[in-house]
This record gives sequence, structure tokens and C-alpha cells, in this order.
Amino acid sequence: MNREEKILVIASAGGHLTQAMCATSNCNNIVLVSNKINIESKNIKKSYKIIDVQFNVLLHLINIFFAAYVLLRERPTAVFSTGGPIVLPFALLCKLLPIKFVFLDTLSRVNELSNSGKLINRFSLSNEFYSQWKSVANSNHVDYIGKCFDILGENKYNFSYQSKPTTPKVLVTVGTNQYDFERLLDILYTLPAYNDSRVEWVIQANHNVVKKMPALGKVVELLPRNEIEDLVKTSSLVISHCGIGSINLMLRYQKKVVFVPRVKEFDEFSDDHQLQIANEISSDNFSVVYPQEDFPEVTFESLAGIDLLSYPVDVTNHAMASRISQILLSGKKAYV
Repeated sequence: MNREEKILVIASAGGHLTQAMCATSNCNNIVLVSNKINIESKNIKKSYKIIDVQFNVLLHLINIFFAAYVLLRERPTAVFSTGGPIVLPFALLCKLLPIKFVFLDTLSRVNELSNSGKLINRFSLSNEFYSQWKSVANSNHVDYIGKCFDILGENKYNFSYQSKPTTPKVLVTVGTNQYDFERLLDILYTLPAYNDSRVEWVIQANHNVVKKMPALGKVVELLPRNEIEDLVKTSSLVISHCGIGSINLMLRYQKKVVFVPRVKEFDEFSDDHQLQIANEISSDNFSVVYPQEDFPEVTFESLAGIDLLSYPVDVTNHAMASRISQILLSGKKAYV
């Protein structure tokens, strides 16, 4: 890719952004727009923080002016997005200007297009539209391009292990979104290891309130991606919501993970896409606790025997990233 060929990437923080970075890993001159700037990459040359929106029409209107400012200032070769509501003003302006706009719908939508994807597809706001699930692509008459990382655990990897820690660590992460997740925190208080001073706990609670502290550990709100990655690397167990960004990171470090999907019924998210993706993920290290199911026992003894990787494995789909790069920089389409 020519150094001057600039790609503007629009993605909400969390899973959308993780997928965008995987899909554009062959692009070396990226300008990023996100609602939280908590990621670092040698390919990201500049970042813009945009106002976070969901269903607020006024904020969408404000973001149209912000999007116009970014597009006119940066003058990208093409715009790429994996979704989130923040992309909609950019999609509209790309249609009007026109600027090439490529949309990759999120892996988390297993049965249907995402909300932003539905709007972009309905009003033909993209030059190219891709789904990462064949059934969704077929039912919505869009193209299938594969998955941006090995979410199904289909690849084989070589592992290098570090020595087991004397004090095993448990990382708990609820993600970055604005919905409460007290149900997960309430589960923690009942676990034997939570009250065992031989086990260290780090709880990334975002805005949620931890009502009872562990015997050993700390609570943090939101950490940069590199700090979360360091914690994942050194943790014997991760307890997590079932977000795409978390799944990607756990696969990279082959973590022992208990996923607790957020559920719409309990006002933990706007839909049940985490339940859908929980049914698809595959790894011997992963277990999923659905509502009304018992949480597996977590004790010092069970944690002490868990191996930790020395280095992460590469789960990015580089063949797909190469195709995305070609699509962004030419008039060619990608077919699988």
C-alpha cells in the first residue's frame, strides 16, 4: 500500500474496533474515528474521538458536522467500518460526496444484520457490503467474505508456556458499553476463590459498582487495550461478558474463560446478540454460563494448575485482511 493512501476507519470501541483492526491489518496509513480511543497500533497515524450515540437524533445531527469536518480535513482514499451507530453520518456523507465506503458487518450478528448494517444496506449507503456469516449474507443479498479472526477455533497453533504463578489471578471484565451488568458481579461474591487471599482479583467494572471487595484484588473502571492485554496474559482465569473484543483477546492467549452473555431480558443490552455468539464460539478453554445455570466452581486449587502462554498466537484472518486492502484501494470486489 502506498504511504499516501489513507484509510479512514470508523468503529465503536470494543468488538467493532477489534474487528476493524483485524480486517485492516494490511493497511499502514489509518486514521481512526471511535467513541473511545483506547487502542494503539503502528498502523494508526491519527485518531479522532466522536460523541457516542445510540438513539439520540440530536447527537446524530451533531455528528454529521463532525463527520464532514473529518472527511474534508483527511480526504481519505476510502472509508471502512465494522459498525456501531457512530458510522451512520459518515456513511451518509460518503454517499453524497462521493467517497468509497466499505462496510463489514459485525461477527456478533449471527442471525441477522446489525442495526447499523440494516440501515446502510436498506438505503444503499455503501459501495461494498460484506457479512461474516454465510447465512446472513445469503438472506440479505450481500457478499460473504469470511471471518476477520478465528472465532470458531478452526486453526492449529504452536504454544509456548511460562511458569505457573504462585498467586493465581482472575480477571473479570464487563466490557465498555453503558448497560449495567450487576448480575455478573453478584455471581462473583458467591465464589470460594473470591474470599480466598491466595487468589488475586482484578475487576474491570466500567461504571458498575462492586458492592463487596475480594479478599485480595482491586477494581478498575476502564483500561487501555494494552493494559487489559497485560492482565489477560498474566491471568489464570478470565470471567467475561460475551463480547467479540473479549473473545478475540481470549483466543490470542488461549485463556481459560467463563463467558456470561449479557441478556436483553435483564436490561443488560439492547438485544440478545451475545447469546447468539455464545452458541457459535468454540474452544476447549471456553465455557458459557447461560441465565439460570450454575456457575462452575472456582477455587485456588483449580486455578493453580492452569498453564499460561508466554506469547499470544495470531488469530487474524490475513487472507481476508489482504482482500479488504485490495477492495479499499481498487475497484475490485472480493469473492470467496
